[in-house]
Amino acid sequence: MLRRLTITALALVAVLLVASCAMTAATSSNAPVPAPSVEAPAFPVTVTDAGGQAITLQAPARKIVSHSPGVTEILFAIGAGGQIAAVDEFSNYPEAAKPLQRVRYSNPSAEVEVGLAPDLVILSANQRAHVDTFRRLGLTVYYNHEPESIDAVLANVRLMGRLTGHVEEAEALASKMRARIDAVTARLSDVQQGPKVFYEISDSLYTAGPGSFVGGMLAALKVRNIAQGTTTQFPQLSSEAVIAAAPDAILLADAKFGGSPEKVRARPGWSAIPAVAHDRLHVVEADLVNRPGPRIVEGIELMARLLYPERFP
Repeated sequence: MLRRLTITALALVAVLLVASCAMTAATSSNAPVPAPSVEAPAFPVTVTDAGGQAITLQAPARKIVSHSPGVTEILFAIGAGGQIAAVDEFSNYPEAAKPLQRVRYSNPSAEVEVGLAPDLVILSANQRAHVDTFRRLGLTVYYNHEPESIDAVLANVRLMGRLTGHVEEAEALASKMRARIDAVTARLSDVQQGPKVFYEISDSLYTAGPGSFVGGMLAALKVRNIAQGTTTQFPQLSSEAVIAAAPDAILLADAKFGGSPEKVRARPGWSAIPAVAHDRLHVVEADLVNRPGPRIVEGIELMARLLYPERFP
């Protein structure tokens, strides 16, 4: 089940969510990204990664290995898809990512990746233990931890623009994402108290805590997350805890692993939960919500329609 959590919460991703050099599904348009007045930084560029390590690039990264489906989506969305040398096996979006060479998401081989001669390797939270090994072999590694908020996802978009020389495109994408999210939250401005929600990542009852970007999306929708008060990004709840919390709605992000409303209804004791009793069991496409990339805007719009159908017809 922990492997299932890693795949859904980080790599459908952490780490989501990604079809060529134009705007991806985050804009629902094939039109080119308009470039605002953002001056591209002169190289070399120095950034500090999530582990506190300063990374300096003398020129835009041109041979990138991405171990995060969310980062892969971002790179394509900002026009840097042609600068990717390889991606992990879960990077399945956009279509242009599918023919790329594959590297392992879990337990990646540093020797294999040295052979690819990349100028930048982006590792996510699931590969944290391999960062030092990769660096000892001479690879330039940017350690990209799981974003903790919507703002952190947008910051990651802008960061990828700096690393690849696509600052203007990244700023345009981040701005459009923010505008679409703000359009959703504006419709909820007068909501005092939204429904109580259980967000299910796996049938072992892993969920999204308030310190995760998924939790931030739920907070933006003004729902009462039953995982409020948990201290990890993706905590595991007990069946008893979910029953006691009595959520008004359940969002199922585990359909691709067999989760379904029918299975939820069959769980012992769950028939008394208001969400089950009133048939408010909603399937959400995991890659739109669990993957911290451009498509989180589609994810938040989808959840808004499911939780507030009267406001988002």
